[in-house]
Amino acid sequence: MKMIKLCFSLFLCVFVMFASAQENQFTSVKDWKELLAQAKKENKMVFVDAYFVGCHPCKQMDDEVFPLTVVMKQMKDQFVSVKIDFLTEEIGKQLQVKYMVTGFPTFLLLNNDGQLVAKFSGYKEADEFQGLLNDAVEKSKNGFALKGYSTALDVNHADFYTAMFTERKPVDQEKLVVYLKGKDVLQEINAVSFLMCRGLNEELSDVLLKNYSQLESLYGKDLIYARRNEIMAARIKNLIPKRNDLHFEMFLDKVKPLFSDADWQYARVDMAEAYYYRQLKDRKVFFKYAAKHFNDDDNKIRYMAMYLYSADVDEEEKALFAEWMTKVVSENSTYGVLATAATMMKQQNDPERAKLYAGWGIKKAKLLNKPTKHFENILN
Repeated sequence: MKMIKLCFSLFLCVFVMFASAQENQFTSVKDWKELLAQAKKENKMVFVDAYFVGCHPCKQMDDEVFPLTVVMKQMKDQFVSVKIDFLTEEIGKQLQVKYMVTGFPTFLLLNNDGQLVAKFSGYKEADEFQGLLNDAVEKSKNGFALKGYSTALDVNHADFYTAMFTERKPVDQEKLVVYLKGKDVLQEINAVSFLMCRGLNEELSDVLLKNYSQLESLYGKDLIYARRNEIMAARIKNLIPKRNDLHFEMFLDKVKPLFSDADWQYARVDMAEAYYYRQLKDRKVFFKYAAKHFNDDDNKIRYMAMYLYSADVDEEEKALFAEWMTKVVSENSTYGVLATAATMMKQQNDPERAKLYAGWGIKKAKLLNKPTKHFENILN
């Protein structure tokens, strides 16, 4: 009898695993044109999960986000979805070069004509992930696409650019300068090598800043915004090597016209981070500045909180961080940020705010099918 029960249990496990594999939202792909044809036939967009075996955040998405019923339904209803190993599959290698993919997971969302509509990277909690999918669908319905990219997978890129992926070599800036001379930096064949070059010299930095708005509209914000931040950080370091708050504010006034109103609230804090936090190593001054000029970027809260438990961090620094954090964290913050915030405020002897964050955390945990115990311990 025990043997029969055991056999039945094993059969049930295999059946459930098989059923789950059959019911998930991903299809296989061998031919890119066939994938687009399928999407066009079903009147859906294309979703590409760019991953590689051994990528921890990729596995997190597989374990925590993709299996959720609401996520699975949304992806099935609106996308033809594929998972592609960008390090081993040939189609993945082509897509990596074409769309400048260096971080994993990266998600490519295309219309069924093969035009890229959106691209984003890293682990995303389910609610944020769904919001990004919805945003891409709305953009596509309104005819938006990142039209700097052609629909062809094979583009005759410069050898020094493709070597970045085939040989793991950084883009050679000297070769880039020669290559770009007299060419339109907005064209795909030129733009991708330009945007992938780190530590741009003064001449190339000016080219990027001059063409920023057009480059962003053609190729997306995910990469070019970071390049602009790098340029600003380098110029701050060169112009203000020592602490001078007045000169820093004068620098901000000078560069403000380079930014849109929407970007400025984030850019000024990014530059303060580059100057006070990273260049001068003065975390306290940065936390004061960030609290005064706060925005809703709780990702800074997430990664900066990790350094608060170093031996050189005193109570004043923790209190300054907490003051900034309370202005940024909201009910819409991520599960991880809410866990950090609840813990921090408990340590700051602010039980009322700690319980507020814990309550939000429990709601978020239930939404994402994540553990609630940490938050419950704070509430009790």
